[in-house]
Amino acid sequence: MTKLSKIIYIVTAIIGVVTFIARLITKDYVRAIDEFALMCWVGVAFMNEMRCVKLQKKIDKMYYGNN
Repeated sequence: MTKLSKIIYIVTAIIGVVTFIARLITKDYVRAIDEFALMCWVGVAFMNEMRCVKLQKKIDKMYYGNN
């Protein structure tokens, strides 16, 4: 995972949390649920990317040794 993708995930998470809290404060619960769903999808994408990085390291180690 590159530093840019980590920064994108962090910024997206921060924006999502701030917007979620703002929607709850303004009592716009429908949009708050949308923001929560967005944060869940960002979390799923992050976990899938981390899993792919881990699998790529295993594959590289299997084919190329410890290099």
